[in-house]
Amino acid sequence: MATVITGRNVSFTIDGDSYDAQTTSATLTNDHTVETYQTLTGRAYAAIDDQWTFDVEMLADWGALSSLNEAMWTACETAPNTTLEVVLTAVSGATFTFDVYPVFPSVGGSAPDAQTVTMSFVVDGTPTESFT
Repeated sequence: MATVITGRNVSFTIDGDSYDAQTTSATLTNDHTVETYQTLTGRAYAAIDDQWTFDVEMLADWGALSSLNEAMWTACETAPNTTLEVVLTAVSGATFTFDVYPVFPSVGGSAPDAQTVTMSFVVDGTPTESFT
């Protein structure tokens, strides 16, 4: 029987404040680089690099009290080399904590749909997982 995962959450910490976005999509992915070397005895493999990315789509909250969009814009504008902490809960008991570099959120959208914001982050380092 398949397990259907329905509970998930994303929170960003920017300048000491926590933001729980109205996220519609959140994906943490890894580009795992493995080199192949041909030796006299056959192939040898070595994992040499990992580049993590975090892609988020959320409902826009421009102008709202404690707006994540505005905080993210300000962080990217004023401190683009300072990482922000993210906690991604995939399901109750499975969380991933990592740091991302701020990006400018997209602005606008199609009428009459709700405005959405798409952001793609470079993750600094390797996420820390907690499986309980």
